[in-house]
Amino acid sequence: MVAIPNDQLKAMGSYNRAKDWVRRNITRFNDDIKIKYVAVGNEPFLTSYNGSFINLTYPALFNIQKALNEAGVGDFIKATVPSNADVYSSPPENPVPSAGRFRQDIYEEMRLIVNFLAHNKAPFTVNIYPFLSLYLSSDFPFDYAFFNGQNTVNDNGNGVVYTNVFDANFDTLLASLKELGHGDMTVIVGEVGWPTDGDKNANIPNAERFYAGLLPKLAANRGTPMRPGYIEVYLFGFIDEDAKSIAPGNFERHWGIFKYDGQPKFPADLSGEGEKKALTGAQNVQYLQSQWCMLNPNAISFSNSTNQLGDNVNYACTFSDCTALGYGSSCGNLDEVGNASYAFNMYFQVQNQKAEACDFEGLAMITTKNISRDQCNFPIQIGDPTSGHCMYGSSVRFGLVSMLLLFMAL
Repeated sequence: MVAIPNDQLKAMGSYNRAKDWVRRNITRFNDDIKIKYVAVGNEPFLTSYNGSFINLTYPALFNIQKALNEAGVGDFIKATVPSNADVYSSPPENPVPSAGRFRQDIYEEMRLIVNFLAHNKAPFTVNIYPFLSLYLSSDFPFDYAFFNGQNTVNDNGNGVVYTNVFDANFDTLLASLKELGHGDMTVIVGEVGWPTDGDKNANIPNAERFYAGLLPKLAANRGTPMRPGYIEVYLFGFIDEDAKSIAPGNFERHWGIFKYDGQPKFPADLSGEGEKKALTGAQNVQYLQSQWCMLNPNAISFSNSTNQLGDNVNYACTFSDCTALGYGSSCGNLDEVGNASYAFNMYFQVQNQKAEACDFEGLAMITTKNISRDQCNFPIQIGDPTSGHCMYGSSVRFGLVSMLLLFMAL
């Protein structure tokens, strides 16, 4: 799946631009790479975008698919619009999946898009995140976010008793599509996963529990009550991203099944047989020297003010990743000294352990003692320990590039 970012949707409103984009990004690679989809935007109808892309998405979709068709690849490469699950819902007076409808403010756009997808035999792509149901509502029943809980929802409209929000969410989309006359449309789950840090519910035990329910379900082709059988599902994500926007929440940098260094976070049986198997991590990973940056205990007494310390911590976190320090996160219980040391070390590692990166106006010092505490890990940068250089180049971010990991249902 090759993506067109939201900030390029307006340009794709020009057919010539769309045709040029398809030539440069699709057809010239077609002999070497199996491309199945073009993602036109990414969740362009999020309410947080305040309608910025509502009038731009359908013209871009139309032009891209037209360009694919004219290039002779439209029969096997389809344009689709990955949408967040907030594009549909059930009314408050009847909050069950069978009552699902597309949002009123985008209803006409969704009707155009769905009809166009159906005409071109293209799938509807949706991103479903049960974790966000917990994150956005303190009243959401905790176990309903997983696949082995006891919470249920009775849908008198279709006679189904739902035991998890993934099935309920998916079937709400099916009802919304059916209301537009396309209840049989192919649906791809473009993203589904569980973060492991950055929130009280974002942790390794919860992520392991979520995948332990999801993977066997996919492997067995159980589908959902209203769409039994195989569903094409992509897991998000492959590896943590330390520079991703945290506007939605600190958890955004922690969706990876693997840590920043390519090591698995928890057992996950991708065969779907339910065994506690460790995934194979990246091999022969090198790290910089075993040294950390910490708050100098002797500097506290001569610090001019707490503002000096606070300013330096803020600086360190601005140019590194301190999301693990948030409430309920893996390092959320550190004291002031621990918070400062964590921030200083993250900056120090991002800067490839340069000595000048562990100064902070004399407040910091380098130590060879591992200062990790309990569940709070103080990481070491990936790199060549003999040269002191990041093995991926000084311009590369601390985290590796994240990918969508396709789960191949057997």
